[in-house]
Amino acid sequence: MRGSAIRYPLLNAIILGLAMLVSLPVAAFAHAAMVKSAPGKRAVLSQMPARIELCFNEAVEIKFSSVRIADRHETPLPLGELVTGSDPKCLEAAISPAGPGVYSVQYRVLSLDGHVIESSYEFTVKPALPAQQ
Repeated sequence: MRGSAIRYPLLNAIILGLAMLVSLPVAAFAHAAMVKSAPGKRAVLSQMPARIELCFNEAVEIKFSSVRIADRHETPLPLGELVTGSDPKCLEAAISPAGPGVYSVQYRVLSLDGHVIESSYEFTVKPALPAQQ
């Protein structure tokens, strides 16, 4: 028995390889990631858009997803119902009209692989320029 490691080097290499594969962290597998948003991250707009759209690299479970837009005082803007966009990888909702300022978008989605993804970004609505006379 003592010399079995020397007699079966291929078997030992396979066992060692399998042990290393099993010990890989689960985080190595991909999860949903946002690939597009409207308004975009750090966008500077002349008026508040009518809708927000967030698109991911894979479909997300809308039932367990949420989006929040808040002003710099953390006052949330009323949003319409969160719905699946024209692409099943996209979520969208109507945005209530609001004035100029910096707004933060916080989102939380459940990817189909069962992982929750949470993140945020900001966009700015500039004050309207006075009319030229």
